[in-house]
Amino acid sequence: MVLTCDLTRLGTRNACVTDQILAIYDADFTVLGEIAYAIGKVTGIRSCALCDVSHGLNPLGKKNWRSYRGTRPEIEWIHRNDLDDDTRAALVCELPCVIAKDSLGGCHMLLDNKEIRACHGDITQFDARLSNALAQRLIVLDDAHAS
Repeated sequence: MVLTCDLTRLGTRNACVTDQILAIYDADFTVLGEIAYAIGKVTGIRSCALCDVSHGLNPLGKKNWRSYRGTRPEIEWIHRNDLDDDTRAALVCELPCVIAKDSLGGCHMLLDNKEIRACHGDITQFDARLSNALAQRLIVLDDAHAS
């Protein structure tokens, strides 16, 4: 699913660049939210595929994810309660997900919940899927500019 970028508003080729990549957890970043998620995870009634990629059962995050964050600082890892109102309103997908926000304020789906689940908690698979999605996004924008 793609959240839209209004190409009619583009004045130049660079007008719709990705300014921000958001990896959005299906969990709240509050003390109660973290406790509720941990209990739900252990009992099997809650899950978040993005949490599996980044943290697993380690509250500080998996070692390979912490290293990955250092190599990909352009990704902002945020919880659903940290979303601003405009971004929250633009999301028409199930969390977790990874989106790109462009310079015009548009949101574009990069990885949906199903694609993140398919990573099976593996940061290498996550990075490969994200890199592919970003490359496809550039191809789509290039094709739109060529028309």
